[in-house]
Amino acid sequence: MASMSGIPELIRCGSVSLRPITLADRPHVYRWLNDPAVMPYWSGLDQPVCDADSLAWVERFLSSDGSLRCFIIESPQRPVGFIELSRQPGDHNYGHLAEIDICIGEPSEWERGYGSSALIALLRWLFTETDIERAFLQPRVSNERAIHVYEKVGFRKEGVLRRAEFMDGEYHDAVMMAALRDEWLAEFGGAKEG
Repeated sequence: MASMSGIPELIRCGSVSLRPITLADRPHVYRWLNDPAVMPYWSGLDQPVCDADSLAWVERFLSSDGSLRCFIIESPQRPVGFIELSRQPGDHNYGHLAEIDICIGEPSEWERGYGSSALIALLRWLFTETDIERAFLQPRVSNERAIHVYEKVGFRKEGVLRRAEFMDGEYHDAVMMAALRDEWLAEFGGAKEG
């Protein structure tokens, strides 16, 4: 099994494809992270992102040592969002973990299955082509729509992280959700790619 350092040029599933982020994606990221409909759902955003910060956001993935990755989610027509991966490669105790954050940045494209397809594609790649054993995410408890999507694609609730996020002057609880390689492959491993 390969480490996560070898990133494929393209990962496909259903109506979406995932590709590594490039500097050319910075205008999309800037627009998505400044969209008032998106901001409340993206961790840590309680004010608009300036142009320089959006550039720095993209550049941190391009200069990463392998601990951070970002994929652009593309529909057949255009880029619609991104998925971030974080891990601690080389760490004996935690190198098998990958944290996932996903953002469908085009509100007009919400509820079309792009997030589900993108997560299935990513998990299939992680669990069949890398040494990742556990993928997890931590949505805010109030983000019921996201939690439903995550459960649909094989993440299981493991508990509540109380006061896990500080935003808009308040603490918010988050749900710890994870997908484990053997469980996920048993349930989704035979699912057809689109």
